Amino acid sequence: MAKSKLSLSMTNILNCVLYAVIGILLLIFKAGSLDILFTIVGILFIALGVYDVIMKSLIRGVIEAVIGIVILVCGWTIAEWVLLIFGILLIVKGALDLIQNLHRGLIAWVMPIVTIVLGVLLVVSKFQALDIIFIIAGIIFLVNAVLALFGTSLSKKR
Repeated sequence: MAKSKLSLSMTNILNCVLYAVIGILLLIFKAGSLDILFTIVGILFIALGVYDVIMKSLIRGVIEAVIGIVILVCGWTIAEWVLLIFGILLIVKGALDLIQNLHRGLIAWVMPIVTIVLGVLLVVSKFQALDIIFIIAGIIFLVNAVLALFGTSLSKKR
């Protein structure tokens, strides 16, 4: 078994800090993190739109600015619709997988049932489900922070 060595390069330390900060923010704010994300993305689109109006293309810049305003004003409404649609799609996919796996036994039913339950949670209580998803994401980011010190991450292919 190969031993991992601690790799304290500047890149690894920065990755570790970035992952840890994101993980902690996700754990603290949970679904509220989307407010921050909507604000940042909306402002970036507006800034990009203003830049494009001044430097490049009026039409493109106006479209980008309008998208930014829509994200700032309607971010949660859009997110609610996306979550509802995603929940319905998960229920349908889980049901189809369950039907396909009926003859394969109980073990093959686990993932389709989990998929259906996640879909129902997103449809019925999307914000509680989002909190759980963000807590899990926060934990994953914290694990990635530790792994970054060793020069690896969960997202790298092995």
